[in-house]
Amino acid sequence: MSPSLIMAPCYRSSMMAAPETGRTSWSAVLDAIRLEPGADVAVVTAIQIREVVERLAAVGQW
Repeated sequence: MSPSLIMAPCYRSSMMAAPETGRTSWSAVLDAIRLEPGADVAVVTAIQIREVVERLAAVGQW
């Protein structure tokens, strides 16, 4: 049996991830958003970082 191939349209996105502790190559995705056409990437990224940090601080995850 051959492996399945999943096709998906390509969208611009912004993801934030944190590396897991210890000897591993895994990372935990903290946030992912789709960028709207014409979006200012710097502005969207700054807002995304601020919101993720605020959410982490609110739950005591420094």
